[in-house]
Amino acid sequence: MQIEISEKAKAYLTKKMDFFLARSRVPRIVLAERSCRGANFRLFFEPAHTDDQMVETAGLQLYIPHGLIDEFSGFSLDMEQFFLNRRLKITALKQSYHCDCAAKCPNAAARADNKDK
Repeated sequence: MQIEISEKAKAYLTKKMDFFLARSRVPRIVLAERSCRGANFRLFFEPAHTDDQMVETAGLQLYIPHGLIDEFSGFSLDMEQFFLNRRLKITALKQSYHCDCAAKCPNAAARADNKDK
């Protein structure tokens, strides 16, 4: 199990946890989507689920649905600038891609033609 966390992300989460723990909400990393760009993750403060795995890192307790850590070999948490706001960036250490571009992508025919050349 590996969770890497930057000092900025730790400070951000500590501040949020102080607020949400009084409301019985814990930080949960969840899989938001799988796409051809890779899996995307989000962190929500909500009650822990019965199948969650609690992971302690850098003095913080994070809750993750069972199996996600094994599938993605852990996560890296850092802060990023998103337009005018700072937000938590969660990156899988081992990425997983789910692509069905032939069915979804409007450029699929053009890409197929370019592969033949």
